[in-house]
Amino acid sequence: MKNAPLRTGLVTLLVAASLALATSPATAEENQCGPDAAPILRAAYPDGTKISDKTFSVGGGTITLPADSALEYTSEMMVCRQWPANPHYRLVAVPLIYDQTEIGTQGDLDVLVLDSQTHAVVARTRLADKMSDDAIRIYSVAFDTAFYQLAPGRVAFGLRIVEEGSSRVNPFLLTTLFLFDIEEAELLPILDNVIVNQTGGEWDGNCAGEFYATTRTLAMAPQSPNDVADIIVSTHAETSVSETRDGQCTEAMTDVSDSTDRLLFDGQRYEVPDGLARGW
Repeated sequence: MKNAPLRTGLVTLLVAASLALATSPATAEENQCGPDAAPILRAAYPDGTKISDKTFSVGGGTITLPADSALEYTSEMMVCRQWPANPHYRLVAVPLIYDQTEIGTQGDLDVLVLDSQTHAVVARTRLADKMSDDAIRIYSVAFDTAFYQLAPGRVAFGLRIVEEGSSRVNPFLLTTLFLFDIEEAELLPILDNVIVNQTGGEWDGNCAGEFYATTRTLAMAPQSPNDVADIIVSTHAETSVSETRDGQCTEAMTDVSDSTDRLLFDGQRYEVPDGLARGW
């Protein structure tokens, strides 16, 4: 549920970006489809048509099964994870890709909750265009199964989407968080597009530049038995500059700020201020 504050600057920004991109949800801990991947797909999409050993056609889109190795992972592959808060459920994210070129990708994202044993669909929802990108490309999709307790006996789960920029001199890395709640047979998006990590900047490719980093942590506030808990969002933001002095590349912090927001549940979803959400 928490993220550590990220130190900005030329070296730290680029190292952090490299580490983030070296980690994917195709690790053994994250992608828990295993040999069930194809049976899960057939249960969730009975009208799907097999194209190859790894791809299926569904409703004009293409679904790709997980890779055998983490090194082969791409963001277009389906992702599974057991839900620790509800072990009899498995969470599945299924990208449906309609078009893919060098310029960008067009696609939706299906989020499903399945019975862990039978693969029967318990609840599902489709996030339109959530797999569409261009110069800012989607790098990974991963479940967040921190204990987001909305009320006694009612726990939400999260989904994180990581995006990256393609420019070396304008580095950009962004992670957004979504939360979902199961109500009877419905899967309800209750928190949309909250930016939990964002780093970026502009530099000359050698040293001189300006950089920023924003990290957010979410905590569930205590709630009464009949209410849905508020979400406390803590924001830590930093900016820095780097320049060459006496032949050495040096960096200096220019601003550090901390703030807190309280998100309220309106009966259907949490209201998110514009400054916290990905709005482009």
